[in-house]
Amino acid sequence: GPSRRRRSPSPPRPCKETFNVFYHEADADTATALTPPWMENPYVKVDTVAAEHLSRRAGGAGGGRPSGRVNRKTLRLGPLSRAGFYLA
Repeated sequence: GPSRRRRSPSPPRPCKETFNVFYHEADADTATALTPPWMENPYVKVDTVAAEHLSRRAGGAGGGRPSGRVNRKTLRLGPLSRAGFYLA
């Protein structure tokens, strides 16, 4: 049979901008493009994630492995009182 090539997962791409993380609790998966409204209220702000360190590719613009540091941040939600939540 034909040989199959297995793709390796793409490396994570760095986020170049600071962004806010929000959550909205829900008892069912009923979100649409309009509901709940994509506004700060009814979402609850969790935290702001800063783009402190940007990964750069080793070996110039042509490729190579990413070098540099990766930001990791643990965010805590809650207290939660519904069956699930949406992140924005």
